[in-house]
Amino acid sequence: PAFMGSVEWKFENESIVVGMMQEMIESSGDAWVNMLDRLNDFNETILVSNRPPITAEKMGTLVDPVSYEMIPEEFKDLIDATTAEQASLLGIRTGEMHLALASGSAFPDFKPEPYSLHYQRSLYAGLQSLVRGTFLNQSKNLQKLDETAQGRAIEVLHMKDDILEVLKRIYKKKIDVIKIRIHGDYHLGQVLFTGKDFVITDFEGEPARSYSERRLKRSPLRDVAGMIRSFHYAAFGSLVLDSHIRKEDFTKLIPFVEQWYHYMSGFFMKAYLDTVKGSPFIPDNKEDLETLMTTFLLEKAIY
Repeated sequence: PAFMGSVEWKFENESIVVGMMQEMIESSGDAWVNMLDRLNDFNETILVSNRPPITAEKMGTLVDPVSYEMIPEEFKDLIDATTAEQASLLGIRTGEMHLALASGSAFPDFKPEPYSLHYQRSLYAGLQSLVRGTFLNQSKNLQKLDETAQGRAIEVLHMKDDILEVLKRIYKKKIDVIKIRIHGDYHLGQVLFTGKDFVITDFEGEPARSYSERRLKRSPLRDVAGMIRSFHYAAFGSLVLDSHIRKEDFTKLIPFVEQWYHYMSGFFMKAYLDTVKGSPFIPDNKEDLETLMTTFLLEKAIY
């Protein structure tokens, strides 16, 4: 939404912004509510029609996604073209946001910076700390979980060394990209849905981070990972947040929502990659792209 003006407290030769005004956007809610509505229809269709399990293998990957036209016919019946178009449109708007943020070379606070090997090593050090802190916290809280959740938590705790090994890939070789200012707290709840388009809001960054941290330049693929994590959260959240779905139906629905998440993330990713193709903040090769996306998705999951 367009910036309209601010209220500032001026003193001597400095000033502090204490309030701001933005354009009012007429919307029908945010993208989170919209996607949950789509998922509720999706789940209801499966339960009412008593669909047999999906037999076709998943097509495409996150770094090499397929278009709606390419997905198996049996799944096209479940994900309507309009929902797929919405995921693609969100990918386009996300790409346009990053292209705009990368274009501010005239302003020091927005001037892109190189993604150095030194930075990649420091990134891994931060991820190491995140893993250790999170896993220590989980170990301390094991006794508070019920038996089923406790078993799963122990299974995750045993993955610690494997996770750190995967994260080491971030500094194994120099990745030839740039860092830019990013949204920083990007998910479905930060996007308004007007009924025809998406409008991105809340650029203040992640509230848990300090102001100086929020202003740091990072890979925009962090935002992309945040949105993909949000698709995942919506897919599985649709089961537990809908009071009409019985727990005994979870087993039947989970394979379907996994497919929904896979393809919707793919539509979003394909549109994003097509929009930013050739930009200096996206790796030229798929191996580096996969390394960055795996790193940031793991970071989201651990966080």
